[in-house]
Amino acid sequence: MTQKTDLINGPIDSSLRLFSVPLAFSFLVNMVYSLIDRFYASRLGDTAIAAIGSSDQVSFFLFTMGSGLAVGTGIIVSRRFGEGAISEANSIATQGVVGITCVALLVTAIVYALMPRIPGLMNMPADVAGHALAYMGTLYLGFAANLVSFQIFTIVRSTGNSVFPMVVLISTTILNAAIAPFLIFGFGPFPRMELAGAGLATAIAQICGASFAVWSVTAGKVTIRLSLRNYRPDFTLLKSVARLGLPSAIQMLAVSVNRGIIFVIVGGFGTSVTAAYTLGLNLDMMVFMSVFAIGVAVEVATGQNLGAGKPDRVAAFHTSAMKQTTILMLTLGLLVWLFGEWFARLYTHTPETVTEVLRYQRSTSLGYAAFAIGLVTVRSISGAGAAYTSMLVTVGSLLFMQLPLCYVLSHQAGLGSKGVWMGLVMGNFIFAGIALVVHRKGSWRSARV
Repeated sequence: MTQKTDLINGPIDSSLRLFSVPLAFSFLVNMVYSLIDRFYASRLGDTAIAAIGSSDQVSFFLFTMGSGLAVGTGIIVSRRFGEGAISEANSIATQGVVGITCVALLVTAIVYALMPRIPGLMNMPADVAGHALAYMGTLYLGFAANLVSFQIFTIVRSTGNSVFPMVVLISTTILNAAIAPFLIFGFGPFPRMELAGAGLATAIAQICGASFAVWSVTAGKVTIRLSLRNYRPDFTLLKSVARLGLPSAIQMLAVSVNRGIIFVIVGGFGTSVTAAYTLGLNLDMMVFMSVFAIGVAVEVATGQNLGAGKPDRVAAFHTSAMKQTTILMLTLGLLVWLFGEWFARLYTHTPETVTEVLRYQRSTSLGYAAFAIGLVTVRSISGAGAAYTSMLVTVGSLLFMQLPLCYVLSHQAGLGSKGVWMGLVMGNFIFAGIALVVHRKGSWRSARV
């Protein structure tokens, strides 16, 4: 777990892969983590599944708002690490972990105070609301721990270590999967708790994972080490962290809003089209796990190498990331084109839905490489500390370019669902184009961190 990739002196292409592979696996494990409760809940009926789905929307919103502080801390730590200022990096990490702990505990208290109102705000049916309240009532016992873990994982990755987060995530996922059935269905001394048990199992796993992560960074088991002795809050630093992290949170919210509005658009074309978008989006997310991982690798490499005074390596990492993700996305796009029908038939045998899934896949796969280029490019920009520039490119492309295209092509041009799929592809090419233009200007390199 102490394995670290040398992003400052190591070979560009292989270093990028060495750092990205464990990270991509971590993201995949995270997806499995979220599917465990749904798998067990499916044995309790459709109402339980709907309750978990509704609760997940609340969790995503809360996590997005809290995760910005972690991202901002990671950007600053990577820069200090590249400068060789390890003591200062440790101090910044300490401020970030303590800061996010306080924020997470405050948010948890607010959530529990407002929890009875959440079903009404989300317009949940009465039967779903009861199950959702039972699930959230135990799930959010681990919310603070989950945010603290995310903060520590982000900091550790900023030093070039992507293995430690992967190992902890795998361990907590196994723990969650092992104890969930006992708490949900009851066994021996364990009472049958149903969805409350599902939430409790996840919370226990998150608390255990956070406890181990905190111990690791205080006991010197990873490169970074928290210095809690004589701790004093540095509000100036925390303000800088928040300034860098807020744009990242806004970008995540923009992605959520973008998908939500597209669901509204496709909803007007019937159930089959909505189901096709749901299934297609799930496949896209699996394909993009590697892109997200390489994007994080580029972000960390940019911060470290700018700190080390090696701007040429920043450009080299960006070029390598574009090359490797393009090859990967073209390959995966071809596989989606060839085997998309097999994937669709795993979930549905309705001919109309299968046909629409194929239309979606064979359209959007054409834009995989463009999306990958756009993402690694904005990650390079944000890694330099130009977080607001990265945010403007992403939010502008998704909300003010892609969404209008989807609506105009599907409704005004009369192309129906095909217009939505075409709009998604065109939006990805626009995203890549704008990102590259901004990146080439180079003003983002002078951002102060």
